[in-house]
Amino acid sequence: MMAATLSFRSVFTLIVKPPKHIPAFNILSFSHPIQCPTKLFSEFYSTPRTPISPPPSFESTPLASFLLDECGFSPDEANGICRKKRDLPGHNFYDNLRQTLLFLKGKGLNDIGVRKLFSEPPTILRSSFRGTVKPKVEFLEKIGLTGQKLRKALNRNPLFLKLSVSRTLEPRVCFLQSVLDADPTAVVSNPESDKIASKVVSNHSLTASVISKNPRILSLSTAKRLAGLVKDVEGMGIEKGSKAFARAYLLLSMLNRDTVKLKLKNLRELGFTEEEVGILVKRFPQLLGSSEDKLRQNLKFLVEEWKLPRNFILSLPAVLCYSIEKRLKPRLTALRALMIMDKSSEKAMSYPPGRYITMSEEAFHRKVLSRLPVAT
Repeated sequence: MMAATLSFRSVFTLIVKPPKHIPAFNILSFSHPIQCPTKLFSEFYSTPRTPISPPPSFESTPLASFLLDECGFSPDEANGICRKKRDLPGHNFYDNLRQTLLFLKGKGLNDIGVRKLFSEPPTILRSSFRGTVKPKVEFLEKIGLTGQKLRKALNRNPLFLKLSVSRTLEPRVCFLQSVLDADPTAVVSNPESDKIASKVVSNHSLTASVISKNPRILSLSTAKRLAGLVKDVEGMGIEKGSKAFARAYLLLSMLNRDTVKLKLKNLRELGFTEEEVGILVKRFPQLLGSSEDKLRQNLKFLVEEWKLPRNFILSLPAVLCYSIEKRLKPRLTALRALMIMDKSSEKAMSYPPGRYITMSEEAFHRKVLSRLPVAT
């Protein structure tokens, strides 16, 4: 027991008190003693440092002047665009931008379209007017996007001007023409080229109408998506090449499949059978673009308040999308007053409601309102 105690004490002594042959650590033996932390910080802050220069101002560059004076951007917006495009050339490139702007404004691009085109994202700033912008617009005009149709396309999505003609625009247009413009009178052949997209298209082109209303259809990710829309429309029983087919194709190109399924379900929940839903959508595909509340309100107004038969709805589905206060109510009220004034039941039967609901404002005033006595 004593031996164990001695052994423990000897080991403890070695740990606490090192042997004499091991030199003791002396912090004062360093030739460069550690400085006080306060002195270290004072030397750090007293050392001269290179100041961080503020970001340069771009308001004096030709590009900034162009964005400020001719595109209507604020100084902060112009500077933001310039910081993204620091490597753009100077005055020569400004002339190119000015040509692009004047050309597109001449084609109908409005101020909102200008701001979108030059800022989201501003890749058009690198585009050559003669080599890129002008040929694309001329291509669109060749396929039938002229006048108002071209203005609509430019203002709704001017960013499609970034797309390549050969890799994107031409293949997309070729496909759309083959599907939408089945009518041979809509496409006029160009003897210099056999390509569909190189044909000169008449003003009756359904392809041009669809593109003008949804220019994003040209930038859909894959051709498979475009082909899938054709199958979806054909599944509704709509004949390819008809105006109804083009309207349905346009609508589905702006909706996803889950939304379409929900719209069809809403119609069934309003009391229409599966067959009746097919008739409604086939005759008026735009019905799928209306909200459930809108459809429900119009259906209640026509069937419950005005006692119109459901067959009337099936024959004229567009009435489910008309404004109640601005169109349906005033026209049906005027029509009822006209029928009471004529008193003859045989003559009253010659006033089909659908005819007067769908006629133009000018025709309605001339044929109906002008015959009614002026209220005093």
